[in-house]
Amino acid sequence: MKKAYQIFMGALFVLLGGLLALDVLLTTLILGLGGFEMNPVMAWVVQNPYIHIGVKCAFAGFIIYMAGRAEELKEYSGALIVMAVCAFFMVVFVHNLAVFTESLFS
Repeated sequence: MKKAYQIFMGALFVLLGGLLALDVLLTTLILGLGGFEMNPVMAWVVQNPYIHIGVKCAFAGFIIYMAGRAEELKEYSGALIVMAVCAFFMVVFVHNLAVFTESLFS
């Protein structure tokens, strides 16, 4: 694996971790302001921030593991996996930020 690609993958992992942390933070703040979790699968998890963090860490570990395995099969496929997950959580972040902002100013 080339050095530039390793740096790129590291940056993607940091971005993923940041997006997941922001998801936990904003979700916790929104719940504190009287909001609710829209995902029924996660509804019980988000009630406890420590469990929520644990689930997000496990998810990040799973994605990193799968990206590594994918790299073994097809070069650069791991980056595509992580970019897709980051894109999804960027949408989640923007949504949570909009809900949080609306809660503050309404």
